[in-house]
Amino acid sequence: MIVKAKEFRVDQVFLDLEDAVAPEAKASARINIAQALAAETSSKPVFLAGLVSIRINAISSPWIIDDLALLSQGIGRSVDSVIFPKVADADQISWLDAELERIEKLLGLTVGVIGIDAQIETAQGLLNVETIANSPRVQSLAFGPADFMADMGMPSLDTESERDGFNLDVAFYYPRMKILIAARAFGKAAIDGPVLEVRDLNKFQTSARRARDLGFDGKWVLHPDQIDVCNEIFTPSQAEFDRASELLEAYELSTSVQGGSRGALIHDGAMIDEASAKVAQFTLTRGRAAGIRQKRSNNHE
Repeated sequence: MIVKAKEFRVDQVFLDLEDAVAPEAKASARINIAQALAAETSSKPVFLAGLVSIRINAISSPWIIDDLALLSQGIGRSVDSVIFPKVADADQISWLDAELERIEKLLGLTVGVIGIDAQIETAQGLLNVETIANSPRVQSLAFGPADFMADMGMPSLDTESERDGFNLDVAFYYPRMKILIAARAFGKAAIDGPVLEVRDLNKFQTSARRARDLGFDGKWVLHPDQIDVCNEIFTPSQAEFDRASELLEAYELSTSVQGGSRGALIHDGAMIDEASAKVAQFTLTRGRAAGIRQKRSNNHE
């Protein structure tokens, strides 16, 4: 799996030490990670992914100290962040922050260079998500649906199924929005959790579109087959990019002296104002990051 992951064109790849690894295999998993990252440098990356991370075990587990020792032994130089599962409160973030600072100093790294991706997977974590997000080292919040269901006592792992006319995914709107609001309030990325049925791309597509429409920045994938679908959904289409470009151009002209400093205007039959421009800018930023450029321009009133 690690060998295959080296070629994945994704924003972030993480090597797991937590739930995907059996207790008796934790030690060998650390060895595999150490070997995989031994040749990783800024000039010679092992992975095509933009970011390389390690998911350590939860703070309450007996394995987290050995996970951090792996980072201390030099692997910390090769990772961009640590994925911290089942975060319950800001005190746990502060504890990991101090541990990572110790590791950074030990390895001669700039303090703060190793980020924290906090997984919100429990009722307590959701309750405290705002203070968790308020740590400078936290760079993203990710929703963990399976562990959240277990913590809440929800009986099914199929988040998209219908039961008596009720879609279980509706129950996730509250935690998703609470996580998203906390992320936006403190300038962090918001990442939706995975779809466990890795062969059901229709289910993944539906879930990813919902997350995108809510405003999430991305979504976890568990299988290579989900990568292209996820990238397509979270990347604006050329038509969406062009519409956003044209809207922003129209608004900038309307608010300029040259355009009469009118402010709000009618564009393609709809009123647009500063809020519309901010939405368009978000689309442009995401599209430009994916290499999209404007192809055409429309007239506006």
